[in-house]
Amino acid sequence: METVWNVVRAQVERTPDAVAARSARTYTYRDVAALAEELGRRIVAEVRPGSLVALDASNLFNGAVAILAAAAAGCAVLPLDRQSPPPRRARVLSDARPALLLRELAEGEFALEVHGLPAPSREPDLDAIAYTLYTSGSTGQPKGVMVGHEALIDRLAGLAERPGLAAGESVLAMTALSFDISLAELLLPLTVGASFTVVPEEARADPLAFAEFLDEARPDLVQATPSFWRMLTASGWTGEPRSRLWTGGEPLTPSLARELLPRCAELWNVYGPTEAVIWATAARVVSADRISIGEPLPGTGMLTDGNGELLLYGTGLAHGYLDREELTAERFPLGDTADGPCRLYRTGDRVKPGPDGALEFLGRLDSQVKLRGHRIELGEVEAVLEEHPDVSQAVVLVQDADRPDAAALVAFVVQRAEADLQAWVKARLPASHHPARITALPALPRTSTGKADRVGLAASLAAAGGDRPATLAGPVPPGDVREAVAEAWRRTLATATVGEHTNFFDAGGNSALLAVLQKRLTEGLGIRVPIREIFRNPTASGLADHIIRTKVPK
Repeated sequence: METVWNVVRAQVERTPDAVAARSARTYTYRDVAALAEELGRRIVAEVRPGSLVALDASNLFNGAVAILAAAAAGCAVLPLDRQSPPPRRARVLSDARPALLLRELAEGEFALEVHGLPAPSREPDLDAIAYTLYTSGSTGQPKGVMVGHEALIDRLAGLAERPGLAAGESVLAMTALSFDISLAELLLPLTVGASFTVVPEEARADPLAFAEFLDEARPDLVQATPSFWRMLTASGWTGEPRSRLWTGGEPLTPSLARELLPRCAELWNVYGPTEAVIWATAARVVSADRISIGEPLPGTGMLTDGNGELLLYGTGLAHGYLDREELTAERFPLGDTADGPCRLYRTGDRVKPGPDGALEFLGRLDSQVKLRGHRIELGEVEAVLEEHPDVSQAVVLVQDADRPDAAALVAFVVQRAEADLQAWVKARLPASHHPARITALPALPRTSTGKADRVGLAASLAAAGGDRPATLAGPVPPGDVREAVAEAWRRTLATATVGEHTNFFDAGGNSALLAVLQKRLTEGLGIRVPIREIFRNPTASGLADHIIRTKVPK
């Protein structure tokens, strides 16, 4: 059986001394192969081929090495989400039951741990699987998507063809390993003789630092979510004329397309769920007047049913869900296609063909949402809220869904007693799943069938004009720095007053507004305030105190 390691190893033999990766140092293809082979030998010494190996790493270069090493050992890899709270991480490990944990120590160095993992480990029967990634589950239990080597290899080959990547070109790598998009950044270049450059962790969240790194690295290809591109353009980024930009993970809006088109050599809109192996379709965007998700990538076929749901088929599909045979049968049914009876994947996405045949994305058929690049099952957030002993029912909606800059989760709950539900959620779900507001109601409105009236709740949000939590009260203490910070807060959150203990994120701040806030702080203070410092000091007074202590403008 051919694995992604075989494909990369063949490229190593063709160009052993070519640059493969730039991180803490520059690595040749020979260097990457040596590290992967050594780690692969260590894995084989601990577990049998076909085992599932968990990866606990944030260094993206380490991610590439570990994925290749696992493939060389005949094992599947499970990248863990480092942003997940311990309870959710424990759920994933308990469900997956990996036989081994790879924990990074430094760049190119790993500890192999077999103790402390859930027992018993699974039977070693995953030799055809390249990786497993866990996605949000509507019942509150995340589910593992298993992707085989054949599907991964075919997808990488298709992406090399369209949108395209050639030998000698460079790609920026900045996506967390728990997202399959990272595989396009790390593995695609290694299969064609190109290279990847790792973006420093600080620059991945700070648009000003990212823009400086981009100007220095001058890559041929940069991939990011619309939320990231929106944050970058809001920071004042003027573009990189030689780079091709790919955007996916959430819908591309015409307004963002207008911002990006003059800032790059080419703009591509890519679409695809985890079950369809990174991406399934691609469209080159030449005008912001019409945005489509394009046509299927090589190895993928598609059709629609009577509801307009997009169905995918071909080699570019996942095997299914780990230990979830019923769910696999439901989401991956057999069906008739132009190529005869085939295994399908029901995406849950509604589409319609445009005048030229390219597909236009219309939204979801279920309660799954994409928010700032994160795939979220609203049912998972509801289930976690309902696990609280004082909550009898919960409904979670997306507020301002038609305004990506302002979109946020909001929750409505029926409580038996007062409780800090924000703390409860934050201890159990990653930040992407945290509601911006949780409202307690005596009872949830009902439809004529007795179900929670989600449409009515959404209408009440719209009627309220998207009001934010009523936490903005009281003046910020005087002083030039404090007033500059408070003014930046007020303008960014579009409010007349800011309390000294107002939390930026609780008051409606998000990743796009962070870039706006950072830009206004820079203009008002004459110094750059790193975004990490806003995360660490999310109140106006806290950030002002930090600035006064560390770098008051002269």
